[in-house]
Amino acid sequence: ALDDQLEVLRGSRVGGLLDKIKTLQATVTKLGERKKANQRKVCEANLDRRRAEQAGEKARRFEEAFKKSAVRAESSGSAWDYVDSLERELAETKALLKIQTVLRRKYQAIAEPDLDYFFHGGAYSLEHDMAGVEAMTSCHVSAGQVSKLFFIFARFFRIKMPSHSRKVPGRRADDGTRTSVLQRRYRVGGVTHWKETLAIAGEAHKVQLGEWLLRDADADYCYIADGANSQQQEIMAHLASRRNKQTGKLESMAISIDAISDKTSAGAHSKLREALGAAAEAFQEVAELGLLDDAVEIVSNEAADGDAAGSGVAGGAAASDDD
Repeated sequence: ALDDQLEVLRGSRVGGLLDKIKTLQATVTKLGERKKANQRKVCEANLDRRRAEQAGEKARRFEEAFKKSAVRAESSGSAWDYVDSLERELAETKALLKIQTVLRRKYQAIAEPDLDYFFHGGAYSLEHDMAGVEAMTSCHVSAGQVSKLFFIFARFFRIKMPSHSRKVPGRRADDGTRTSVLQRRYRVGGVTHWKETLAIAGEAHKVQLGEWLLRDADADYCYIADGANSQQQEIMAHLASRRNKQTGKLESMAISIDAISDKTSAGAHSKLREALGAAAEAFQEVAELGLLDDAVEIVSNEAADGDAAGSGVAGGAAASDDD
């Protein structure tokens, strides 16, 4: 029994000691954590103090540099002159850049013309048609070859022709279904368009001929006719010439160039009458539309000036006779 009690006392004493040891260990752990926290705060405080010192040192250096530069600027004024020169140089550079931008856009529009320059509003542009008409009339290029000239000179001058892609039917697949392919189309007139344009230019020439004849109705005109054979056809050309009163140069204009079956003078005269009748008809139609109001006004003013000048000369002659 005594041994059992002794064992119990020993166990209770050991258990109390173990509890005290655990309590002491927990206290040591808390103190260690508190120490670490304090050390961290001290390190942060030291770092902040170091940063403050560095910032103060940098501020002092900047202040000293500013004072030195201010003293130099006040003594010599070269710094402000340098700033003014920089501003002038910047303004000149901006102006030059503006000019270069305008030139770049101009040359880019030439090298890569817009689609509207060739085709606008569902029809070919006036610049496009006038270029083709000039090629046919001045260079004697046939209507079937005009389109090729656009591509030849575009390649030579390195111009990018405006184009668009369009889906067109392609070959049938093995299962019989129809395929489609993208095809690049260029907005350049074909043979039919140039033939139609040439016909329109012929009508416009008739109107021009009528205006040319009416502008100087009192002028002396010389009529010239000549024939030639072309592609097994007899071609008769009728021309009118006059002397320009201001420049003294001889001016000529074609009345008509047509195929003729009768080579006699009567046949040539008949063709001339037909050409003049067609010119008068075209001129009348355009005049009724009001498209020649400016030309008629110019002709009327010139005629009035001529009558006034003539009456003045006549009056002067009469006065001299009376004297």
